[in-house]
Amino acid sequence: MAARVLVAVAVVITFAVVALYVSVIRGQSGPATPDVLTVPFLAAYQVLMALLLLASLLVPPAVRPALRAAAAAGLLVLGWLGAMSIGIPLLLAAGLAMGSTVLAIDARPGRRILISVAFAAVVAIALLVAGFEFSWHYLVCPPTGESGGTTASFLGHASSYDCNNGVLTVHQAISSR
Repeated sequence: MAARVLVAVAVVITFAVVALYVSVIRGQSGPATPDVLTVPFLAAYQVLMALLLLASLLVPPAVRPALRAAAAAGLLVLGWLGAMSIGIPLLLAAGLAMGSTVLAIDARPGRRILISVAFAAVVAIALLVAGFEFSWHYLVCPPTGESGGTTASFLGHASSYDCNNGVLTVHQAISSR
């Protein structure tokens, strides 16, 4: 029962953060950013983490720890990265998801469960990193005006770009190592 409450509260917090995040981004004025997929990716990733938590309420007990661990790891890393904006509530949701993960592990202890938990957490974080890398490097220039900047990268593949009346020019990759 306690695990269900932890999961439910974590899901509500995560969906609330998604709604708030999307509404704040839509309410901002000014020129659009060239990395057009970052906001949709972040919203979709958070929804995926909430859905993993919800799914953990419906699956057999042996699968629950892995789903909850994946969501906890994803929300923890995303919360840490976004600590200055949307991160604090996500860290709270991650803590609740971790608590429900521990309860699920305690209900079915064993090496196989621990391996599945670790694997699920790694996959969730890898998906987050891959999604960021893709969304940060998929650039779309506005049809008019000039701008430029540098893409971000976790993997050391940042590059600079220029937008000139809808034409994108990407310059050689900047080594961040």
